[in-house]
Amino acid sequence: MGRFCTYSVVLAFLIMPFSGLANLPESAFNRDPWPAVKEGPVKVFLLAGQSNMQGHAALRTLEYLIYNEETAAEYQQWKDRDGRWTERRDVWIWTTDGNRYGNLKPGYGTNEVKIGPELGFGWVIGEALKQQVLLIKTCWGGRSVKRDFLPPNAAMPSTEQLQKELENARKRNPDVTMEQIKAPYGKAYRDMISTARDVLGNLKQYYPDYNESRGYELAGFVFFQGWNDMVDGQQRAEKYVNYTIRLGQLIQDVRKDLKAPNLPVVIGELGAGGKRGDFQKAQAAVVELSALKGNIRFVKTVEFWEPEVEEMVNQGIWKGPDWVRFYNVGSEKEYHYLGSARIYYRMGKAFAEGMLEMLNK
Repeated sequence: MGRFCTYSVVLAFLIMPFSGLANLPESAFNRDPWPAVKEGPVKVFLLAGQSNMQGHAALRTLEYLIYNEETAAEYQQWKDRDGRWTERRDVWIWTTDGNRYGNLKPGYGTNEVKIGPELGFGWVIGEALKQQVLLIKTCWGGRSVKRDFLPPNAAMPSTEQLQKELENARKRNPDVTMEQIKAPYGKAYRDMISTARDVLGNLKQYYPDYNESRGYELAGFVFFQGWNDMVDGQQRAEKYVNYTIRLGQLIQDVRKDLKAPNLPVVIGELGAGGKRGDFQKAQAAVVELSALKGNIRFVKTVEFWEPEVEEMVNQGIWKGPDWVRFYNVGSEKEYHYLGSARIYYRMGKAFAEGMLEMLNK
């Protein structure tokens, strides 16, 4: 921990190649550029998935982008002239990671020193819409659609499969019951729905500026998930055909349970590793399911992969004397998109752009 803290202090100096913020409008320093919207219904977007929806990009990788002349134009709005994080008061956020909520700013990833796709998503949506925006993040690491996000109207595993799971579990604990074996199936789905209902039922508590006479509108659903299903050998053998079916059913059930039959949906491509295969095809195939009746976008993310940062990981640069090269641009392994703020931010922007295509129609 001591060594990590030392890195953070050193980086504060290393990532500032010039003084001041490049080309930031003076007006952004002299006034609140994003005041809360006082009238009209709040536009609500549900962001769900597993660890990559949580977000694992360390804030230092965002700071590097802000203070680097080559990238500042895209990211500098998130710092003021004194180096403090700025906030969008016209975009509220609530996340299951610690049940944190407030105005959108960097630090709503898996913890307070990381970001996920919510930052880029909230930026684009906030710029495009005149209404107050609320992002509700319901995401947990290590979750599958086959098990944890299994929607209520999807088929449970066969009796034989459940019995096999029970027998294996009883080798470790003889007191395990069949009810306990079944309980994890669909739990993340149920938690997602109950969290959304709780937040929407207590908006005044979480956001004092909210006036209940304004109301809210559920405007969109973004689902960004897939790792645990992709590495499942059984699903790989069947080329993930049942993943497509389950994800399609999940979308139907979300629309039903949240009483939004035409809810716009974005499916984020699992692009960690920068490659496409059968799993990504299975994700994209959901858009073609006739039962969903359209209003769905499959948003690609492979294009945002950064091979040069991946090469640093493979070479072990992060633990050598040249470690700062990696820690300026990455903070995690490949399955968490290298912990790159640039990747996560651009994925979030792409999700928002896909959502806006549907909203503008």
